[in-house]
Amino acid sequence: MQIKSRVIPMLLVVALLLGLSSSIAKADPYVLDDVPAYNWYHGCGPTAAGSIIGYWDLLGYPNLFDASGWADVRLTANVQDQISSPAHNAKYDPTPDAAGPVPPMTSIADWFGTSVDPLQYGWSYLSKADDAFEGYTNYRGYEFDSYNESWGDFTWSDLVTEIDAGNPMMFLVDHSASGGTTHFVPVFGYDDRGDDGLWYGLYDTWGEDETTRWEKFRAMSTSWTWGVGYATYIHPISAPVPVPGAVLLGMLGLGAVGIKLRKFA
Repeated sequence: MQIKSRVIPMLLVVALLLGLSSSIAKADPYVLDDVPAYNWYHGCGPTAAGSIIGYWDLLGYPNLFDASGWADVRLTANVQDQISSPAHNAKYDPTPDAAGPVPPMTSIADWFGTSVDPLQYGWSYLSKADDAFEGYTNYRGYEFDSYNESWGDFTWSDLVTEIDAGNPMMFLVDHSASGGTTHFVPVFGYDDRGDDGLWYGLYDTWGEDETTRWEKFRAMSTSWTWGVGYATYIHPISAPVPVPGAVLLGMLGLGAVGIKLRKFA
């Protein structure tokens, strides 16, 4: 994907590394880099969650996926068994409660309850969205905190705060103007366009090579598509793998050059 960097003075990087507080004004639009886009795989819920988990895999939590590094993590085929396992697919694809044993809890779809009766094939429970993140990441050896909020409780300010802190989110939206929720998507950007409204950046989960899609940040309605119904927050609690000492010393010796800032909540 096209990445948009935030370049900051090295002295500020040093301050942040030392734990000193700093605030940085960010101009719109703002997009988090390193969020992989995946082809829809046995459900929009686990696919959207997979993009967010892939992001954290690349940013210091390398055991979340079996694949390693951007070149591998960005490819759906390399992470598909962690999105929805072969055992899960055999049980629920395409008919809920197909013959066969209940699959073990090894993939995002297992914790999400994707395609489990009485759901249609590919559908997931909103109520299990936070469980999907917490259960799967714990299974892979990390501790994450996740929770859901409905439109109204969740605000534009909340979105900006999360993205500025380096935390992509998951939205449950109405992508078809049906008046009800229909689709989970990963969200990793925002853009305040003044008179043209507030916009959020997402992947629609239907293409591995897609670039950031922009939709207006507004409630669901039968008058427009991509209205927002719910938001899921995802925060790592476990510390990321630290920057190696040699790399850190090299950074401190670079003088006035800049690097991209990332904050972890």
